[in-house]
Order: sequence, then structure tokens, then C-alpha cells
Amino acid sequence: MSDKTPVGEQPERRVPRGVEILQNARLNKGTGFTEAERDRLGLRGLLPPRVFTQEEQEDRVLAYLRSIGSPLDKYLALVALLDRNERLFYRTVTDHLAEFLPIVYTPTVGEACRKFGRLFRSTRGVYVSAHDRGHIRSILRNWPAEQVSVVVVTDGERILGLGDLGAYGMGIPIGKLTLYTACGGLDPALGLPVMLDVGTDNDEIRNDPNYIGLPQRRLRGAEYLSLVDEFVDAAADV
Repeated sequence: MSDKTPVGEQPERRVPRGVEILQNARLNKGTGFTEAERDRLGLRGLLPPRVFTQEEQEDRVLAYLRSIGSPLDKYLALVALLDRNERLFYRTVTDHLAEFLPIVYTPTVGEACRKFGRLFRSTRGVYVSAHDRGHIRSILRNWPAEQVSVVVVTDGERILGLGDLGAYGMGIPIGKLTLYTACGGLDPALGLPVMLDVGTDNDEIRNDPNYIGLPQRRLRGAEYLSLVDEFVDAAADV
């Protein structure tokens, strides 16, 4: 018997269970999983026994964030929450927009971008470099979401009032998509941040041993435009 899915039928999706759920920020609710969910999803024993409401979780997060003095440290704490429990992150930010928008976006995101190499912890978005010419479609297909409705892309040359930050500018498309969800209701699964890394003319950043991008001067002219054209065509196709 063939193990291939018959033509016209969708392959059966395997439902994540246990640790897989806790390691997926989009699925994880932390201590917010109910008793029934813990039994059904194989989470029993993988979480502390007490069940908290999302409101109680939010109160705990707020108390912690408000105990932090530095805006950049608050930014890092919020990013860690986003990487751990996406629902709780957006609940907290949306309920307290005036307090946290200056943290997740300007002005604090500018400081985070300047130090992005040292602060880099996990990948969020897609990096397309000048060395990827001819392969951009396959790179975009590596993104796990089956559907993308909004792509926010930067080449890092003019980041806020800070100028050329190269690949460190990835914090901007990430931050913008956060705003689109918190303020506009965009499903975060539909957004894709992209860094189009064509180098940087900022000597200090390019020579930084923690620099995460291509350590070369920027592409200009026809080479640059052809790469942008390939990216736009690939994004439309994929």
C-alpha cells in the first residue's frame, strides 16, 4: 500500500502535544492552561499545578515590568515574553498601549537596534542577503507560516533618526508588525518581518565583532535594484 496522500485529499496534520506546545509561543498559554487542556494536550506535570487566568498572568507580568528601571531592559523582558507566550504579550501591550508602545517601538527600539548584535537571541523574521541572489524564493518558503498577508521589509539604511544600521535594523519591521497587531488587530501569524541585507556603510557597525549582517559596504545602483526586484517578485509568488 502506498504511503502517499491520495490526490485531492489533505494530509492529516499531527496535533502538537506536551513540550512542543510549551516551546511554541503561538500555542503556549503557560500557567493559563486549564485542567482539561492539560490532560488533553499532554501537559500534566509539565507546568506548576495552579491554573491562572490570563488576567492574573497579566498582573504578574505588569508587576515585573514595572519593577524594571531601564527602558531597554523592559524591551528585552517584553521580547522574552513574546518569544514565550504570544497571547499574553499582546494582551499586556494592548491593555497598556500608552505605557508600552514607547518600549516596543520608538524610542526604545532605536536603542535596541543599535545593540541588536549583542541582544540577538532568537530568529523572528527572514534575512535575505546580497549573497542570496537566485535563491530568494526558496528562502521565503522556509518561513513556516502557510499564509502571509503583510510583509514589512527594510534594508537598514535609514533607521529612525539613527541612519545606516545595516542588519541591526531588523528590530524595525519586527516592531512595526507588533504595532499592527496591538493597534490594528492583525493576526500576528499573518505578518512577516524581512531584512534585505545588502551591507552597510557604517564603519563602526560593520567592524563590530557582534555584527550579524554581511560585513561589506552597501550594494548600490543596478546590483541593488536587481536584488530588490527579485525579492518583490519572489514575495509575490510565494
